Parts: sequence; structure tokens; C-alpha cells
Amino acid sequence: MTSPMLKAMANPLRRRIFATLAAMDFARAADLSERLDVPANSLSFHLRVLAEAGLIEEAPELARDRRDRVWRAMPGGLTIGSPEHPAQVDDQLAMNAYLTQQEQDQIRQLKAVIGWGRSYAAGSENVQKGALNITNLMLNDEEAEELETLMLEALREVKRKSIANAGDGSKRRLWDVTVMMAREDLLGGH
Repeated sequence: MTSPMLKAMANPLRRRIFATLAAMDFARAADLSERLDVPANSLSFHLRVLAEAGLIEEAPELARDRRDRVWRAMPGGLTIGSPEHPAQVDDQLAMNAYLTQQEQDQIRQLKAVIGWGRSYAAGSENVQKGALNITNLMLNDEEAEELETLMLEALREVKRKSIANAGDGSKRRLWDVTVMMAREDLLGGH
């Protein structure tokens, strides 16, 4: 991710817009406005910021006419850097701000899932709104990489099917799925 991408994603509403658009594959501003309960003029501004940053693009081939603007997330995943492709020095401040926002989002989400889970487990909530699965495995490095690859492939397949079935009339909601793996020495273990 470039500095403009990281800066664009620092805004919570733009993160929600991007996540929803990525999950839907493509959408019009009016569709996003309704789904996110955000005024269309405000949403249009944020769509332009995301587009200028290179995170989304227009999809004119999906438009009904010349006035119709359809948006889609850019294909491929987003990365913030790696040992093979480290973040540039000028991107590090924006990267740290973005990661701090992601950390806060994940903590908020975990607290919400645990709070809901208590009610669900006690029987006072009967609608599944979350899931928390914790599994411990003894893996070598290659097996851990294989597990990550398999999980990501499964998520892509479910997304493909969901997009293909989007017109089936069922009520669809955005589910945020976070895949997190932590080796014991990352957590202060052996």
C-alpha cells in the first residue's frame, strides 16, 4: 500500500466503504449509501478519495448508461510491506497510523463478538451475529504457510459463491472475517 492508500484508509467510513465494496464485488454509490446509511453526497466524496488513492476504480462496463457510475475494489490483496518488499521510509508514518486504526477496529470487533457470544451461549440471543473459533495446532513453518493458504483459498471460494448468488433474494450482510495466526514465541512463549 502506498502513502495515499494508507492515508485514505485512515478514515473509518472509507474503511467501511472499501470493505463493503470489496465484499460486494461492485456497487453504485446509491447502493452503498443505502447499505451504509450514509448520505449519497458524503459517500461520493469518499469514493473519489478512495479512487484517487488507487484503492477502487470505476467499472463503466457494468453501468446502465453514461450517467451511471459503478465502482469496484481494485483486484488483488493489499499489503503494507514485507521483508522482501519493505515499506518505504516515507510510507512508515502512514503505515503506523493505518495499523493503529486496524488494531482499534479489531479490538472493538473482538469485544463485540465476545459480548454477543455471552448472550448467545446463555440463550438470550438466538441469531448468529459472530463466531470466535480458537484452535491450537503444532505446526512446522511449511504447515503454517499451507494452513494460511488453505484458509485464504476457502474464503475466496465462499466470496465467489456469495457474489454469484447475490441476486437470490436473500438478506445479505457484511461479515468481517479476520484470519489471525500467532506463533507461541510472538506471544511471549517458547
